Amino acid sequence: MRPTVKLDPVAEFYLYDFVYRNRNLFRKPQIPNRQSFGFYFVKGEAAPILRSYSRFKGAIAEGRETYDNYVYFDVASYFNHIYHHHLVEWAERLGASKDDVNALGKFLREIKGGDSFDCLPQGLYPAKMIGSAFLSFIEESSRLHAARIFRLMDDIWLFDDDPNLLISDFLTAQSLLSQRGLNVNEEKSKILIGHDLDAEIPADIDEMKVKLLQRRREALQDSGGYFGEGEEFEEVELEDLSEEEIEYLISLLKTGSIQEEDAELVLTLMRDAGADINDYLPALVKDFPGLAKRLYYFCLHYHDRAAVADALSSHLKSGAKLTEFQLFWFAKIVEDQLLKNHKAGELLMCLYDHESATPISKAKILEIPEMRFGMPDLREEQLRIGQSGWPAWAAAVGTRGNPKGKRNHLLKYFRKTSSMNRLIGEFVEQAF
Repeated sequence: MRPTVKLDPVAEFYLYDFVYRNRNLFRKPQIPNRQSFGFYFVKGEAAPILRSYSRFKGAIAEGRETYDNYVYFDVASYFNHIYHHHLVEWAERLGASKDDVNALGKFLREIKGGDSFDCLPQGLYPAKMIGSAFLSFIEESSRLHAARIFRLMDDIWLFDDDPNLLISDFLTAQSLLSQRGLNVNEEKSKILIGHDLDAEIPADIDEMKVKLLQRRREALQDSGGYFGEGEEFEEVELEDLSEEEIEYLISLLKTGSIQEEDAELVLTLMRDAGADINDYLPALVKDFPGLAKRLYYFCLHYHDRAAVADALSSHLKSGAKLTEFQLFWFAKIVEDQLLKNHKAGELLMCLYDHESATPISKAKILEIPEMRFGMPDLREEQLRIGQSGWPAWAAAVGTRGNPKGKRNHLLKYFRKTSSMNRLIGEFVEQAF
């Protein structure tokens, strides 16, 4: 479901501002044999998460080769169980100013209507930074004695040659978590004693796939970005694929039961290949809701935009349930690639009126400054009903394509509804 919380613009800005102003609290750990990867600042810049992830995976591989035993676990529904007061105490303990501590507490309390749990917004980068830093008590604890401890957010690995020590550490870690209202995810936890690396290698992975996976990792690392999949990826120049590599990737599509990781590999590496995969686009659109954002970046470069429009149209009309994540990124595909296609108006209305549409997915459409397809009427409807929320704010921004007189007339009434509307209305009037 990709549970990203979309706060109002000022609240979201506050969270970024809090983290950046207090970036000295988000530092790389200094304990040599205990490492936390990602979600910290280096020389005032956030560490690129994909490079951190790559180093994390490399550390795990090295640990598995070096030590006889390991324990892996993560925190069950971590963000849903973080307690408001624990976060406030964390900020105070690490040295945030009194004003920042009080403001953070008020912010967390008010965005959840006073609820104490599930108060840290999911999906926002600064919230991830806070969530990762909060768990630093794991690697900092003197009660844990494993030879190596590696953590990325709530994914935690312990390595040692002594199995009894590892089991003791695992129980201690559970105790440390439970003191903060958190629990280990039992289904994902693993305690491997004397593990056999060769036996753990998937039987179906071949030399070509290993080579392509390495190329994928290098391409994504070069993209950098806070989120691991940012707009920077669009600008990365991918090395040309050989005919053999293209045929291999297309063969993955031909299987008819392609796995998500293989579909992601195809979308990442075939972006610039120029190969024709029109026959497989409908399946890529339909079968992999979690890859909607990766599909967007692929479509930015795909040569046959009519085929993309047909695949989206077919899926939207199929009656299938769609997530907000899919609807948002499908709208982005239309906005950035398909507005000149003859199906553009039909696609926009299908997305806007879809039974699974949400205020956020509708807002994505309303902010497009399109003057055709009845879009001005949709925006005017939102601006006149006196609401203050993402659809209305997006509709206001969408009027930037309107004649100045008409736009300012609409915004005059929109601005009277709330202080947020007034702020956004003034911005649109002055910026455009």
